[in-house]
Amino acid sequence: MPVFLADLINPFYQAVGNLAPAAYVRGQFFRVHLGYTRENLELWRPAGTDASQTRAAAFHLVAAPGDAFSRPLPLHDPRLETNEEFVTVRAKRRPVILLSRAPAPPGVAPVRGGGQVYRRLALVVPVYSLTNRHTGTLKYRPEFTERMQVLEWPEFLYLPPVAGVLPSPSFARVSEVQAVYEPHLVPLDLRLADETLQVLQDQVRYLTTGKYEGALVTYREELLHQ
Repeated sequence: MPVFLADLINPFYQAVGNLAPAAYVRGQFFRVHLGYTRENLELWRPAGTDASQTRAAAFHLVAAPGDAFSRPLPLHDPRLETNEEFVTVRAKRRPVILLSRAPAPPGVAPVRGGGQVYRRLALVVPVYSLTNRHTGTLKYRPEFTERMQVLEWPEFLYLPPVAGVLPSPSFARVSEVQAVYEPHLVPLDLRLADETLQVLQDQVRYLTTGKYEGALVTYREELLHQ
């Protein structure tokens, strides 16, 4: 029988209790709404405008036309500049792993009418279920799950199920790190254990810098050469 990462790191997770937002920790699980990453760009364009051509009450879905992000006229209601679009994205609430909390405000006053200096954004890794939520059957080939559990692909981290938080086997898509508005995070009573978190952080480091080191190389080489 092959040995997997969860066999080498025990415990794989830790409970965190009821933490206040100021005490959220790296590696903690949350739920938050995230959009799907899609290849096809679709826009929500006005189905018609008033006489001034700057007010729209109805919209329809269209494939991105040739003038996408370069429309001839702005909208004033709802507000939309000529170099902006309402992009249509399906979204759902899913688990995420916190990589970094929002930094403290820099204390720099914005310019009147200028850009926003501070954005309260946290960095998270989205988590996806490996099974169909209705049937419980795997959505992927078993070999994909098995190879993921030996860290063959640094962009994926297999996550064993945990009652009440991850009801089915799941995986973190490390290459889909994204920023979310921190107050939208709904905390869960679970975090990655320190050693598991180190593996995840080393995966992020590898994907962003190419540096293959730390816990990732230690566990991955042992698992791949067993």
